[in-house]
Amino acid sequence: MEYLTFALAKGRLADSTMELLEEIGITCDEMKEKSRKLIFTNEKLKLKFFLAKATDVPTYVEYGAADIGIIGKDTLLEEKRNLCEVLDLEFGKCRFAVAGKEEIREKLEKSNDLRVATKYPNIAK
Repeated sequence: MEYLTFALAKGRLADSTMELLEEIGITCDEMKEKSRKLIFTNEKLKLKFFLAKATDVPTYVEYGAADIGIIGKDTLLEEKRNLCEVLDLEFGKCRFAVAGKEEIREKLEKSNDLRVATKYPNIAK
């Protein structure tokens, strides 16, 4: 039997995901151990979990290295991959804001010539 493979974004999102999965009986005790490992398995349930940068998770799912990816909606929208959102897990909310110096406010109101520095250019558009 093959494994069902989850790609998880490293950090708080992976922690929240594992807490949610534990509530429904999906566990991976190996992930609770303090280590630098990035791949974890639950042999009994035939599950495999691996941790990756959030921006890499859609790629792993799109190309079949993972069956399921859990990332923020910001990453899903920004990456524009051939994927669909199966379920909103209702955690890890974020908010986008435009920030700048006060003297730029007038330029914003009068000009269409505006440059924005962002790691989310597709969402910013």
